[in-house]
Amino acid sequence: MENDERKSLTATEVAEVLSKTLRDLAERKITLRQAMVVSRVAASLSKAIEIADLSDRVALLEQVLKKRK
Repeated sequence: MENDERKSLTATEVAEVLSKTLRDLAERKITLRQAMVVSRVAASLSKAIEIADLSDRVALLEQVLKKRK
């Protein structure tokens, strides 16, 4: 990467990667083993995205509750 900016994937982008992987597998452009690796990484990314989203929501709720006190 030329600059140090790094973009996180969204859940939609992870789903698109999985869809492309499935198409590539069906067209025999990649092996089952390669598809399984992509699937495992995508599952981990999805979980991380979900956790980050929930963490952000909890932080927002905590801020709202602090303001009410």
